[in-house]
Amino acid sequence: MKANGMIALAVACIFSLTVAAQQPTTPSDGSKPGARKEFKHEMKERLTAKKRAGFMAVEMELTDAQRDKLQTLFEKQDKQRDEHMAEVKKLKEQEMAKAETIRKANDAELEKILGPEKFQQFKAKQAERREKFNKMRERRFGNKDGMRFNRDHSPRPMNNESAPQPQK
Repeated sequence: MKANGMIALAVACIFSLTVAAQQPTTPSDGSKPGARKEFKHEMKERLTAKKRAGFMAVEMELTDAQRDKLQTLFEKQDKQRDEHMAEVKKLKEQEMAKAETIRKANDAELEKILGPEKFQQFKAKQAERREKFNKMRERRFGNKDGMRFNRDHSPRPMNNESAPQPQK
């Protein structure tokens, strides 16, 4: 009898642990349960060339001359990276402008074919599909405001019509 009681107690403990393990937990950072950490955009401060050279000099036991040369190299690399990023940003803006021009031309041609009334119906259905897609994205990724993130981690709207102009 005692053995059956112990077995029943063990089964009850295992069952309760299994049920408790399946309960969703809320993360301590206040995000939704199941929200993926890859989608959290945090701006991390980049170390200066001087600090990177200093850390490497301590870690590798380098001389002051080697540290100074490293610092110069890191500064050169930072400058190259910044120039490259500026060029990429400029190209991206040009591509976005080109895509917008093409979209407007296509819309004008479509409006000629469909007529103004049917074109407005088409645009309404297109907006409805976009809204449905955004709701799906919100459910799937927890992205409440339908925003994407720029490289500088500032949000921007999904549709280009109401996108704010970048500040320079």
